[in-house]
Amino acid sequence: MPSSTDTPVAPLQQALAGISEIDAQVKEQNDKIDTLKERRGHLEGIAIEEMTNGRLDGVKAAGRSWRIEWSHSFSAPEARKEAVMEAARSAGLLDAVTQVNTARLKAELTERAKAAGKDARRPYSEGTEFDGLVGEYVRPVLRHVTSR
Repeated sequence: MPSSTDTPVAPLQQALAGISEIDAQVKEQNDKIDTLKERRGHLEGIAIEEMTNGRLDGVKAAGRSWRIEWSHSFSAPEARKEAVMEAARSAGLLDAVTQVNTARLKAELTERAKAAGKDARRPYSEGTEFDGLVGEYVRPVLRHVTSR
C-alpha cells in the first residue's frame, strides 16, 4: 500500500492543484466581499445619521426607495436560561421558542464518538439515545494542511 507521502498520480495531482487554486480564488473573493461589506456598513451609518438628523421617513436615490427600519437582536445568557424558559412557558411561547440546537448536538455526538473510537464512516447517532430520531448524513470530505 502506498504511503501518504508518496507523490500522487497525475490525475490526482491535477485535481488537488485545481482545488488549491480554487481555494485561493475563493479566499481572494471573500477578502473583497469583507472589504465591500465594511465600506457598505460605513456608508450605511452615514445614511442613517443623515436621514435621522433630517427627520426623513424615506428618500428616493440611486434608483431605489430608502427608509430606516429598526432591527432587534435578542440574547438569552446561560445564567438566565431557566428564567427565560419560565417566562416563555408563562407567555405560552415555550413550544415556539424551544428548538433543537443541531450544531451543539452534532458537536456532542462527535466528541462522544471520537472518545469511544467509533468509525467515522458510521453515523455518530447510531447506538445512542438519538438513533432513529435525528437525521444524519455521512459523506467523505477532502481536508488539507498547507505544506511548504
